[in-house]
Amino acid sequence: MILSHMPTLLVVALLFTGCSTVSPKRLPNFATTEARLDAASAVANPEAKVHIEEAKKQLESAKQACFVNTEALEEAVKERNEALKDAEIWKAKQRKALGELWMWRGALIAAILFAARGPILWVVRKFIGIPW
Repeated sequence: MILSHMPTLLVVALLFTGCSTVSPKRLPNFATTEARLDAASAVANPEAKVHIEEAKKQLESAKQACFVNTEALEEAVKERNEALKDAEIWKAKQRKALGELWMWRGALIAAILFAARGPILWVVRKFIGIPW
């Protein structure tokens, strides 16, 4: 009976173990790979040692690339956060300026309607709700 549910159990187990992520700010640990390459180099024949040395060089270049990419990522995240903060500040300033603009426009429209005493503007003033 348990064998019939084995594929389902395997998928569920892989689902939970495969979905874990590492923080982008945390660098991977290369020490285990370096230790394994050193241990393999100690017992390898001369032909295999050439390949192991090549693997060590590739690991070192990968490590340097990882360090550079991590620093670039941290810098990009920092710049993005600053840009978002600046955008929010400018958005607030624009809303405040727009509110002031409509306040002064409203005051100007009210002054023009108050100053105009013609029969057409009298109808417009009554339609808007100005009683005089």
